[in-house]
Amino acid sequence: MLDRTVVTARRKLYTEQFFRAGPRRRGSPAGRTFVIFNHCYDLDADALCAADTPHTLWVLDPFRLFTDNHVFFPPEQRDLNCVYGTGAMRTSIDRFKAAWVSAFARRLVRETRLDALITPADTFYYLRPLIEELRTLGVPTVVQDKEGTIAPSEMMREHARVVAERYPPIAELYLFWNDTVREYWRTIGLLDDRARVVGQPRSDFFFHRERWPNKQSLGLDPTKRLVVFFTYDADTYLRTTEPLPDRPWKSLRDTSHAALRDLAREEPDVEVVVKAHPQQAELAEVEAEFAADRLPNVRVMAGAGTASHLLVHADVIVGFQSTVMIEAMLTEKPVFYAGWGPAHERQSTGLVPIHTSGGCLVPHGPDELARMLRSALAGELVPDRTTLQARRAFTDRYFYGADGHVSERVLGAAADLGARWSKQRV
Repeated sequence: MLDRTVVTARRKLYTEQFFRAGPRRRGSPAGRTFVIFNHCYDLDADALCAADTPHTLWVLDPFRLFTDNHVFFPPEQRDLNCVYGTGAMRTSIDRFKAAWVSAFARRLVRETRLDALITPADTFYYLRPLIEELRTLGVPTVVQDKEGTIAPSEMMREHARVVAERYPPIAELYLFWNDTVREYWRTIGLLDDRARVVGQPRSDFFFHRERWPNKQSLGLDPTKRLVVFFTYDADTYLRTTEPLPDRPWKSLRDTSHAALRDLAREEPDVEVVVKAHPQQAELAEVEAEFAADRLPNVRVMAGAGTASHLLVHADVIVGFQSTVMIEAMLTEKPVFYAGWGPAHERQSTGLVPIHTSGGCLVPHGPDELARMLRSALAGELVPDRTTLQARRAFTDRYFYGADGHVSERVLGAAADLGARWSKQRV
């Protein structure tokens, strides 16, 4: 009872703070109004708010709003564990709406006058009831899908099958980074007239130097060279829902971390940042690992709002299977793909082909990584013209039309949809 009282109070407090604070960006009367559902979407939300458009943007934090989901939905009804809206879950949804979601939807429309909801996905079990309620009030939903790196693997095919069965598309418009993701969603059942390829909003950041924060604002030492390593879970890109007990990438991650610690010990004028994924399940384990062997020039960073900021300030970038490795190719920095060993060889054809892109350096083990990191820091591995051309070809494949204006296209498409629905409401 106490838990429910506390989480309900937190939700109500945030709700009042949200409406009192108002929009993050105030547009002009000629623009439309959108509410952005910020589920680990910070960098894209920042890009949308920074875009040169007449639109008004509110940014909603679901982690502070949806505090009491567990009160209404037992574990077997969460995420992709069952078919949305069937069986006992139907009763849970009705209770959820009656408790506060329906009233919140009405207030959202009344106080923000939104023309559309923009979200990175519509497969969140707790968001769907709000999408449904907004639709009844004449407000459409736009999915600006933020998962643009679809690996050619059995895991992703199984994921598509599960989503098609349990959470088929319900938004009115889907905006994708590239054609590959649009094709993937076709296999889930998305109709072509609801799908467009516009690019990745957060890629705009790399084309607008005036938006780059300085190193001090990130808590970094401006006098030291910066190496950024994007760490990962031990079963990343291999698990569907449940963790894999054999943790196939654990050894690879351990040796990569060790190489970075050795570098930091030998090079006190180098700062090493180990950046965790915003949704990294094993974050506590990674933090404990580095805390057990603490070094003054090594730090672990988490959160969803700093990856791009670190990329533009890094002297050397290291990573594995992550979208951020493709974003790194929008820079002219040395980029290392740290993937090797028997597990990598077995899984290679089912991974995002970063290692075969021609846009990054690919050491074949921890010793070679160590040598190459020192060479890069000495200025010996600056990307040549061929490498930069390969990077452009690879980023074009995943980030359609990266030109600094993707956010304008996203908001333009959302505005067109909002205008059509607005006419229907009159």
